[in-house]
Amino acid sequence: MSPTLENKTQTRYRKYTPWHIIEKQIQEEINWLRNSIATFGNKEKQHFPITCRECLMRRIAVLIVTGKVNATQINKKPPLKSFWNTRKSVKGKKRPKIHHGSDWHSETMKHIENHFLSRGYQVEREPNLLWGRADLGVYKKGKTDLIVEVGTTSFFKLWINLARTHNFIYLMVPNNDTLIEFVVRP
Repeated sequence: MSPTLENKTQTRYRKYTPWHIIEKQIQEEINWLRNSIATFGNKEKQHFPITCRECLMRRIAVLIVTGKVNATQINKKPPLKSFWNTRKSVKGKKRPKIHHGSDWHSETMKHIENHFLSRGYQVEREPNLLWGRADLGVYKKGKTDLIVEVGTTSFFKLWINLARTHNFIYLMVPNNDTLIEFVVRP
């Protein structure tokens, strides 16, 4: 092999990250997903075409590692008492009571809804997604659409919506102290 060709070949292979480093990153993301996202557990197996939790977490992790999805965990720190504006109501049209999930789930949805309504956003309850429904859809002209899931979800629903929908933010609210934000760009 000529020295010029050898240099080109070495340069070409140096552009790529070795597979074992990528695999380590994927495994780190899988572990993070396993510990961060609250899912329905065994109920998932009854309703989805792909039920292998490890397979679904791997698919989501690959989206994150390849940069197609940006994932961030936001932990509440003192002195912050809540992520949401805690005003009881928003001026204007009174919204019907939320009858959805547990008391914590309904109250959290109401706080999030009021938070965004008070900032001039449109909020839709239970918007349709590519797969399933979310708890809230938050919209404002000139802003990226925000889809909110409160409490539990499924890895299949998360994966299919992250993989097949573009230009939105998927916000998971597993509890009062943590937010998980998935940003999907065009």
